[in-house]
Amino acid sequence: MTANIYTPHLMKITDRIDEGPGIHTFKLTFQDRETASSFSFKAGQFGEYSAFGAGECTFCIASSPTRNDYIECSFQVMGRVTKALRDMVIGDTIGFRGPYGNYFP
Repeated sequence: MTANIYTPHLMKITDRIDEGPGIHTFKLTFQDRETASSFSFKAGQFGEYSAFGAGECTFCIASSPTRNDYIECSFQVMGRVTKALRDMVIGDTIGFRGPYGNYFP
């Protein structure tokens, strides 16, 4: 059975870095081991990150594609979804869809 591309993968926030005023980076790990072991992306691709109940935002995948046990996303607080993400803490679950888009050779 083919996975529904509109259903987000569940990811756990395993680290959070407050980079500066209103700028945050999350380290995220897949909750599903099979997805974690098969996931790959290329530099420059992006994802859709979900704060359940608030919506979804598009951010680049900020980590190196050579890291295969987690991804990182960085964002600046600008609206409803990023405010909801800002309020999340280590251990919380967010949604992720991707990778999408072109990449850098």
